[in-house]
Amino acid sequence: MKTWKYYNHALLPVTAPNECPDLSELQDKNTWNYNRNKALLARWTTNFDCGYETNWWYCIKDDSFDINSVKSKIRYYIKKGIANFDVEVINACDYKVELYNVQVAAFSAYPESYRPTVDKESFLNGISKWNENYIVFGAFEKENGILQGYSLCHKRDCYVELKVQKTNPTYEKLQINAALVNGILEYYNGQLTKGFYIVDGERNILHETMFQDYLERYFGFRKAYCNLHIKYRRGIGLIIKILYPLRRLIARLKFKKAKLITGVLRMEEISRKSRKYNG
Repeated sequence: MKTWKYYNHALLPVTAPNECPDLSELQDKNTWNYNRNKALLARWTTNFDCGYETNWWYCIKDDSFDINSVKSKIRYYIKKGIANFDVEVINACDYKVELYNVQVAAFSAYPESYRPTVDKESFLNGISKWNENYIVFGAFEKENGILQGYSLCHKRDCYVELKVQKTNPTYEKLQINAALVNGILEYYNGQLTKGFYIVDGERNILHETMFQDYLERYFGFRKAYCNLHIKYRRGIGLIIKILYPLRRLIARLKFKKAKLITGVLRMEEISRKSRKYNG
């Protein structure tokens, strides 16, 4: 069974964050090719939840959530979300148009520099597979019963990956995001005391998002520190070596590819610091 997947020009592990992928597969040229796509780099981590601060981490929740344990101001916001929205597990196929409308509304609030577009036909067709791969949570406005937000959770053996959360920004002040996260935690709360955890992914250096900070402040998520490693496709490593001394100059450039290159060079910098720290 292969332990790597292709995503956005990179190979990423399909193993749990606390497991190391099979690095020997990177010696196989076929691993680097996905249909007509060629991965430029492979990225993985080691020393998951090492207990000391590093420059790379996963955002996780590995203990039960008690709303009464948070500060009164935060508790007020969470209860406001609960009062305004009903959160439940849904059959995504029953809400295709509503889910599409949420997606479009959510993307409209993204900074223009990396605002995605939504192909309606592809999105609606893709929803058919959501129930196979995810547990889908929907947030319905109590006043009119309309779906205004959703979350996709990918259940694994020892953890749940919070893959996507999209909400209509019109309802952010009504604390729709708090309602969704609270609903997810209520659903999994009984498992979070048994060596099970929820993960919201790794450190994000490309998109300007504060969602992980939000999860930490409101719901007790924490950083599980680890070490980042990168291996480049043959020939790409030399290009990175040449560009690395120019990384601060490239970071000032405004065009889209410069932003992507800056992201890779930032990961390279973090990876080098990890190697130096670990000898």
